[in-house]
Amino acid sequence: MRVRGPLVRWNRSQASCPRADGAIADGSNGSLAFRRFLSVFTILSRRSVRRHNSISARAFIAVRTDEVASLLP
Repeated sequence: MRVRGPLVRWNRSQASCPRADGAIADGSNGSLAFRRFLSVFTILSRRSVRRHNSISARAFIAVRTDEVASLLP
């Protein structure tokens, strides 16, 4: 079984049609577990993007208001 890392890009065809390499070792097709993994991965990536955007916005505001590179929250 191949495990996809967090840097692997997904497209809609891979997400909607899980292949046999997403199968579980007990012999089932693994589509439910694969979809659950994909949904968790999507939630985590969206959370990471929101966190990155909020940190970037804070840093930009800090630089613009103080005219110094203060990255304190």
